[in-house]
Amino acid sequence: MFRNAYHELIETYRKKNLVINLAWDDIKVRYARSVIGPFWLVMTTAISALGLGYVWSILFNQNKSTFIPALCIGLVIWQFLSSCIMETPNCFIVNTAIIRNTINPILIYPLVAIIRNLIILAHNFLIIFIVFCLYPPNFGYNTFLIIPGLILVIGNLIWISVILGFLGARYRDLSPAITSMMTILFFLSPVIYKPDQLGLKAMVIWLNPFTYLISAIRDPLTGHASPSFSYVVMTSTLIIGFMVMAIMIEKYRYRIPYWL
Repeated sequence: MFRNAYHELIETYRKKNLVINLAWDDIKVRYARSVIGPFWLVMTTAISALGLGYVWSILFNQNKSTFIPALCIGLVIWQFLSSCIMETPNCFIVNTAIIRNTINPILIYPLVAIIRNLIILAHNFLIIFIVFCLYPPNFGYNTFLIIPGLILVIGNLIWISVILGFLGARYRDLSPAITSMMTILFFLSPVIYKPDQLGLKAMVIWLNPFTYLISAIRDPLTGHASPSFSYVVMTSTLIIGFMVMAIMIEKYRYRIPYWL
């Protein structure tokens, strides 16, 4: 049982250098002949985050020292999450020629998309560093929760990306449908606000899976701890998600070339 899935995981680990090189080469090709490369994204995000943070803090009568850092971190995390979710339905389609002509683990292609966006996320952390210089947060022991938070977020993104990759290869309408939904989910996710700001209505926000992913990273960076139940939920979804991913690999791994 799960022999193909186990083989895929082992072979993907053995070719981890290939995954990293493909992700890095993709960034270099995308920003070829550009002077500052991916830092254009950093500048765009920085202008949006700082501009909106200053204006909205006045409109909503919020304390700038807490609102602007939370907003900047939320926008950076949202850009990372939304990019992963929107790109992975096409991760097999854009690599059709490679999949048809080479023998590689199928997990490589969703992982390339995730690592590419992780590299961009690392660039965008420069924005967070600048904001922290302007508005120093209250770092403490809770800050170390960023480590398990990142692990849980990336782990959940892996199984989500693989499943979306399979579904996107089979159903080509999935990618534009997800792109349309992400605009709505932006306003339903705690990017420009925190769940505790909604009072009794906060429980509705926790029905949105993006709430857990955003809070797991943003809360430790702002010196707070995410609710304990959020780690339970993310750990449970990680286990269940990997089981579903293994079942899909077991049943549909060798159908991918035919779907493409």
